Amino acid sequence: MRVPVDEILIEAGPQAYLAVAVAGGQAIDIAREAVDRRLAPGSIHAARVARIVPNVGAILDLEGGLGALLDLAGGRVPAQGDMLRVQIIEPPAGDKLARAAARVSLAGRFALLAPGGREPGISKRTAAPKREALQALAGRLHVDGEGLILRAGAAYADPAAVEAEVARLRALAQGLVAGASPKLLLADDPFAAIARTLAPQDEPAIVCDRHETANAARIGLKTVFPELAGLVVHLRDGGSVFERHGISDMLAGLERARVDLPGGAWLSIEPTAALVAIDVNLGKSTGETVTVDVAAAREAARQLRLRDLGGLVVIDFLRLSKPGERARLVEALKRATASDRRRVDVLGYTAGGTIELTRARTRGGALD
Repeated sequence: MRVPVDEILIEAGPQAYLAVAVAGGQAIDIAREAVDRRLAPGSIHAARVARIVPNVGAILDLEGGLGALLDLAGGRVPAQGDMLRVQIIEPPAGDKLARAAARVSLAGRFALLAPGGREPGISKRTAAPKREALQALAGRLHVDGEGLILRAGAAYADPAAVEAEVARLRALAQGLVAGASPKLLLADDPFAAIARTLAPQDEPAIVCDRHETANAARIGLKTVFPELAGLVVHLRDGGSVFERHGISDMLAGLERARVDLPGGAWLSIEPTAALVAIDVNLGKSTGETVTVDVAAAREAARQLRLRDLGGLVVIDFLRLSKPGERARLVEALKRATASDRRRVDVLGYTAGGTIELTRARTRGGALD
């Protein structure tokens, strides 16, 4: 079951804004948004193809001497010198270029609009009783030559507000024209990105570390999340917002492999280049094995969100032997990952007795 977000705590660093979503006094998710938005996921560029690298992709020149890699799998292969409209889908990491996609999309609170798409649709996370009405609204708002997806939260919004947002996104799309030279066409606001990531359906208080951050948040949220702009506050004593609810200790704990569970059991989380390995240890716990495993599944799902780990995840739970316990554990893991902002596929038990799942690495892996 989805837990509504009560607060979003935001602190500004030299390179990025760090935001933590809090529900029921507990941190449930984290988002980091770069201060420099040029290579942030969601930014849209007019880019020049610098060269084609076989079996790798197209190296793109962006405005300001920046570069990106365009994956060409299944798409048209451009020629060197071509001007393309592209969208950043993954920021640079280490010596790796940012990754870009040729198909762009514009994200709002209620809708996702893709110029050049074909069909209207709705989020897979839309509640069953709302699906038919939301699909009808999507069909009514859709026009030829675009893809339109309504988010789950649109089912609870005033249809006039949804229609107004779609019109705004459509107007933005009309200005995204690749010219004769590399140019940044659109940069996503960091605070709107934080709100879409952490609380697309909620109206939490947004607590910022200082006056300047709060002002920037109000401005950034005003167009996309007007309801939230009025809920922004800042700490007047100048302290850290992460002292609330013990968030500072939680953030420090994300640097450690060990995560303690109630009762004495604990997890060991080890990200590697190939996968994320999670080991469940009974420790001093005297609880029933399946109960410990279910608690471990919930905490493992939470830690994947907080640490933003992706790719293949292998979890070595405590061994279960009673009939139905394995099925209960897999179902618990599916429930625990159902509200993840990225797409998670629980693959089930392997022949070796571990459970595997995959978590999308990029923001586009799931629609709210």
